[in-house]
Amino acid sequence: MKILIIVYHPVDPYIIFETARKIEENGGKAFFVIIEKEGIIKDIVDSYNFDNEVIGETKISFSGKIFNTFRIVYSINRRINRFKPDLIFSPASPYTSLACRFNKLPLICWEDTETATFNYKYSNKRIDSLLLTESYYRELSGENVIRFNGYKEMAYLHPNVFKPDNSILKELNLKATDIIILLRFSALNSMHDIGFESEVLNNEDKILSFIKRVEKLYDAKVFISVTERDLDERFDNFKLRINPSKYIHLLANCTLYIGEGTTTASEAGVLGVPWINIQRTKRGYLIDQEENYGLGLRTDDMDFAFQKAEEFLKNDNLKSDWKLKKAKLISDKTDVSAFFTWFIINYPESHKIMKENPNYQNQFK
Repeated sequence: MKILIIVYHPVDPYIIFETARKIEENGGKAFFVIIEKEGIIKDIVDSYNFDNEVIGETKISFSGKIFNTFRIVYSINRRINRFKPDLIFSPASPYTSLACRFNKLPLICWEDTETATFNYKYSNKRIDSLLLTESYYRELSGENVIRFNGYKEMAYLHPNVFKPDNSILKELNLKATDIIILLRFSALNSMHDIGFESEVLNNEDKILSFIKRVEKLYDAKVFISVTERDLDERFDNFKLRINPSKYIHLLANCTLYIGEGTTTASEAGVLGVPWINIQRTKRGYLIDQEENYGLGLRTDDMDFAFQKAEEFLKNDNLKSDWKLKKAKLISDKTDVSAFFTWFIINYPESHKIMKENPNYQNQFK
């Protein structure tokens, strides 16, 4: 089997790495087509030793995204014609769908962002199978929709496929007993972010005050991820400077995550790390984690976020409490990597099976 994988965001390749590895172990071939964002996606794919090609980069403005369409669609189609895959896997994207209109290859996509209405509206007609989380709260129906009981983050963070590399602690001069807080603020330059401003724009003084406070009161070690935007020189000592492939291993060792990044919040929950998501819009997967498992909370009030952060830090049993919550989450959900692997390798029969019996996925728990 030959599978072409199209990725637009640093998290996208992680979702399919395990499946791609198993396909190649069985004599198949995986090739990654990269539309670069943050300048780190190629580094991530290279670190896993998969063949890949960068064909363009994400544009920030809406007009830039539109004018970028022709070049990206042309480049995707050219790579499809050269690689001649049996199947294409991608996030739901107008770029992918437009490129695939020139062929009859099976297109499997995933989607988990309810606010990404543009992506869905202009891509759905060409998608053969659309993999949606059961927690996705928009009503989407159709023969191409397949619901699965998990989150995309479980495709690479489920205990069956992920083991934290604790050497990152030594690299950052940390100890396992340290209180480690990760902050992440977004550029909000994705298609579904248009019209929103990052909370950091008007709150740098407030953020710095919080950092100084938790350093003093809790001896916390604070790191700020600034891959998407920059902060002034007052934050230089807190900026996270590690290889992108090690980011998730640091998160696994964190005491708390606070930030605008919704994917990082979900990653934290799957890893058993408390999260506070500062975000105006809602995501079904975070609602599920908050309401059904108590793994974190969402707010659009930065003052409230920092107040709740201190409440978390005052809990002497924080790590043990969240370990139990994580165990409950993992026991309830599907091993998404195992499910995706089965679904892709056995396609299109797998699609028919899931439409007739959605509970078939329970064997992958």
